[in-house]
Amino acid sequence: MKTLAPLLVVIALIATPLVHQTASTSAVQSGANAQPTTGYVLKQISPGAVHHELAAKPRLRFWDSTSGNWSGYAVPLDTSGETDTFSAVQGTWTIPTVKGSTSATYSSAWVGIDGYTSGTVEQIGSEQDWTGKAQSNYVWFEMYPNYAYEITGFPANPGNSITAKVQYEGQKSVRSGRRTVLENVFQLTITNNTLKVSYSVPTSYTTSGSVARSSAEWIMEAPSSNEILPLADFGTAGFSSCEAASLRSGGNLVPVTAWVLDPLTMIDTNGGASVPSSLSSNGQAFSVTWAAN
Repeated sequence: MKTLAPLLVVIALIATPLVHQTASTSAVQSGANAQPTTGYVLKQISPGAVHHELAAKPRLRFWDSTSGNWSGYAVPLDTSGETDTFSAVQGTWTIPTVKGSTSATYSSAWVGIDGYTSGTVEQIGSEQDWTGKAQSNYVWFEMYPNYAYEITGFPANPGNSITAKVQYEGQKSVRSGRRTVLENVFQLTITNNTLKVSYSVPTSYTTSGSVARSSAEWIMEAPSSNEILPLADFGTAGFSSCEAASLRSGGNLVPVTAWVLDPLTMIDTNGGASVPSSLSSNGQAFSVTWAAN
């Protein structure tokens, strides 16, 4: 990683303090009328391309509420002493239009379970990059540390409203050689609300041997390819209908503010930053804004 010394003043100015709040249950309706579609093709994304480095932790932590690759909100904040086991997370965002530059830049918007302190992430979202000549968009999922997959053919255009959900389905027995092992199964679903199409990833792609389910996230990320890539100037991106379900919530989807939460400011060492707003009064919506550092 590059030295962080020139960024200290910026971090001090824009880092957001820890928040402690509670809120009541509210259902998400986004994408309710979308028609499920199964004609899309899954294409493995090379580990030398984008998304998390296989040898690294998912979240690059500088210090509390500041990250080298994540911005947005995460719950719970483990350092508070609070723990929980999450079973679902969902959220809605609009694919932003990124500002062109002379070089390639990258950004990913997603929801997921795990990764705040654990070494796995179960996540699904959209990519909005600048190739150096034009904007490139696609949707993807990843069961980190396994490979990420692009859902080819799924529509993802600037201005489209996207809803994504990660749901824990339980465990199943899988034969491995002479042994039988337990695998954790997740259902990952993404919906284009604007065009009313949705896709659920086959569960053969969404199993994991060991997961903590200790955090839930709504994130705008600077992806990685051997190192963290330059963050695309996406302007301001809005997230809404952000909810999660956990053991403590009785399996019911509730707003972000039902837990101790961490508003994450991203400081990209390549020259960009991403700062989350405060949460809305219902605890379900926020925006993240790109800023030069």
